[in-house]
Amino acid sequence: MATMDQIQRPLRAADPRYERWRWGIFALTWLVYAGYYLTRQSFAVAKVAFADDPNITMTREDYGIVDSSYLIAYAVGQFLWGSLGDRLGPKRILVAGMLLGIFASICSGFSTGLIAFAVFAVVQGMGQATGWPNVVKTMSSWFSLRERGRVVGVWCTHYAVGAVAALILAGYMMNLFGAPRPPGEEGSAIVPYWPAGFWGPAAVLGVILALVVVFLRNRPQDVGLPTIEEYRGEVESVLRAGDRPEDEIEGSWEVFAKVLRVPGVWYLAFSYFGIKLTRYALYFWGPKYISESLGSGAFGSGVMAAWLPFGGALGVIVSGCLSDKAFQSRRMPVTVLALVLTAALMMMGLRPIANRTFMCVFFFFIGFFLFGPDSIISATAAMDFGTKKAAATAAGIVNGVGSVGAILGGWLPGKITREDNWAPVFWVFVVGLLISAAILAPMWNTKPPTGDRGRTGPKPRT
Repeated sequence: MATMDQIQRPLRAADPRYERWRWGIFALTWLVYAGYYLTRQSFAVAKVAFADDPNITMTREDYGIVDSSYLIAYAVGQFLWGSLGDRLGPKRILVAGMLLGIFASICSGFSTGLIAFAVFAVVQGMGQATGWPNVVKTMSSWFSLRERGRVVGVWCTHYAVGAVAALILAGYMMNLFGAPRPPGEEGSAIVPYWPAGFWGPAAVLGVILALVVVFLRNRPQDVGLPTIEEYRGEVESVLRAGDRPEDEIEGSWEVFAKVLRVPGVWYLAFSYFGIKLTRYALYFWGPKYISESLGSGAFGSGVMAAWLPFGGALGVIVSGCLSDKAFQSRRMPVTVLALVLTAALMMMGLRPIANRTFMCVFFFFIGFFLFGPDSIISATAAMDFGTKKAAATAAGIVNGVGSVGAILGGWLPGKITREDNWAPVFWVFVVGLLISAAILAPMWNTKPPTGDRGRTGPKPRT
């Protein structure tokens, strides 16, 4: 069979209308997924301030139960919403998901007990699960295989920037509506008003929801434009070698069944377990870890924890460009190497960190090396191996299995750590990341098959 570089179709001239639409979709889906993080991170910051509220008597393990309730619902939802996104179109699913997230966040601000927080965490998790498969599905229809590494690398800064904004916004809103701490009491100068950490982000997500309703389109054909492969002069990828694109009907149960039989999708899914465990443990427990290590308040801990996704935003861009340019659209070399480096950095967390500057640098570089593999596996490679016809299903499978790891990431730190000893959870990170790298190593040179058996033509635009 001819290689991807040999199999190309004739070029089309650049179309200004096409370019405006696809970069508009790029910007809108970027904003959408960044917005999802606003209501996702609220509980992580609010738990730092619960000690100041006598109405909340939850324990450390209770926090883990709430986080795990969210993550269980999120994992289940990935499998459900991914396949529905392929069948019904991503826009409908995204609108429903944002409405659920806003509702759950508002209700959480009125909660005080474990049961209420856990119930609304489940609702939040189901709403949040609509996001990833369906923004990935949308992007796969507007950007082609050969450009996805660098384009999706930049696009995947959304969850890094969204996490930074979420941590800072929640902490800021809590302090803005807080009250001065009475003289003689220990802690930060402000007693945070933690419900504002839920309500402020929900209001911002409501604005983004309105933009989606008005402007989002699922694919180029919805506005009278040709498919992305025709426009870019590329051959359409298929799920199985030897198949033809016209035989794979988008949204059909046959395509869904084919995705389940693609080995690459399952390699990605199982490797994502350890990666997502690590990232979500740092998301949900990072502010608490920093607060207990340095004695910082809710806002200061949130700002320092934000260095993790800040470093991640740069890391996803660098890794995406490297996968396209240095490795010719092979995604695994840069992924495996970055995972090994992340595991090595995690060894520094085995000893207490008592310096604020070093804590920020530590979180920055963990994010830089961890977020690149995360974005490649859950987005770029899921698009590649799931193809645009089943991208939501593939992304749902990968993210769903990974989210089982995230469930442990939400629960485990509360179970195995103490205020003065976080080393056990860092050992879990090291082992999990090395296992993920080992799972992906056999895919070092793997690319998805194409559906054009032998036709050649000029190379596409780059």
